[in-house]
Amino acid sequence: MWGAMPGENFSRRVARAASVGGGRGYRRQTPLSWYAIVFLICVVGIALIAYSRYEVSHPATATAKAKNNTPPTAQNLWKVGLELDICGKMQKLPASTTPGPFTTDGSGVVTIAPALASPAGSASGSHATLNAFLVPAGISLTTTNLTITPPVRPSTTTTTTAPAKSSTSTSPASSTTSTSTTTTTLAPARSYSNGQRCEGGKGVVQTEVWASPSAKSGKIYTRNATAIRFKNGQLFTIAFVPKGASIPKPSSAGAIAQYLIANPAGLSTGTTGSTLPASSVPSSTGTTGSTLPASSVPATSPASSTTSTSTTTKSSSGG
Repeated sequence: MWGAMPGENFSRRVARAASVGGGRGYRRQTPLSWYAIVFLICVVGIALIAYSRYEVSHPATATAKAKNNTPPTAQNLWKVGLELDICGKMQKLPASTTPGPFTTDGSGVVTIAPALASPAGSASGSHATLNAFLVPAGISLTTTNLTITPPVRPSTTTTTTAPAKSSTSTSPASSTTSTSTTTTTLAPARSYSNGQRCEGGKGVVQTEVWASPSAKSGKIYTRNATAIRFKNGQLFTIAFVPKGASIPKPSSAGAIAQYLIANPAGLSTGTTGSTLPASSVPSSTGTTGSTLPASSVPATSPASSTTSTSTTTKSSSGG
C-alpha cells in the first residue's frame, strides 16, 4: 500500500500539467507574429540582393553620380593661394606650361577648374587634392622632404628669310623658312630634407593651411599634407623652416579675397579658366630670392635653303 502512493502522485501531476498547457483551445491558436517576422526578413533580404546586383552591373553610373554631387564639380571654378617658404624667403611657383584642371598663373594663385579634366570627373570631388596640383607643378612633398623641379618650357621660333635678288636671273626669288624648337628648363631641381640647416636652426618640412584669407590662424601639417582636399578660398604655404618658426600667408591672399567677393559661390562662367592667363615670371634671384628663376629667351637658328627643325635643351642657372 505504501509503495503504490508515489506512483499515484506522479500520475496526478502529469494529468494536471496536461490539463493546463495542452488543451484543444491552445492548439487551435496560429503564431501569426512569427510568420510575419519571417516574411519581413525574406522581403528585406531580396531587396538587398537586388540592390547589390544593380551596384555591380552599374558601377560607372553610381560613381559618376557621386563625383557630380561632391564639390568641386564641372560647374565650379575655385581659386586658392599657394606659395613656398624656404628658410624664411617666400617664393612663387612659375606659371603652368600646359592647360589643365589645376594651374597657376605665376602670381601665387592656383585655379581649380574640374571642367578641364580628362577624363571627365577625374578632378572633381575627392580627386581635387593638393597633390593633384603639386605633381604636375613638379613638387614632391613628403613627411621629411620637399623637392622642387621647375617645369620644362618648350618654345618654337619660325624665321623666314628672303634671298638677295640676282641681276642675271629672271625667276622670282624664293624665301627659305627655318624652324627652331628650344626646350628650356626654368631652373635646376632643389631638395630640402628635415635636419638641413636654415637661419635659426634645423629646417622641417611643414604645410600651413588657412581656411580663408581672413582667417587669423592656420593649421600646420607635418604629414599627409598632400591628401588635403581643396576648398574655395584656401591659402597654402609649403614651408621648410625651423620648427616653431612663424609661417606667413601667401602674398596672393588679397587676390583670393577679391575673387571671393566677385564670385562667392565659386561658379564657372563657361569660358573662365578655359585657358591659362598671361603671366610674367620675375627674373632669377637665386635660391633665397622672392621668386623661382624664369626661363631664358630661346635662340633662333640661322636660315637655310630648306625647312629644318632642330631641338636643343638648355638650363638656366639658379639656386
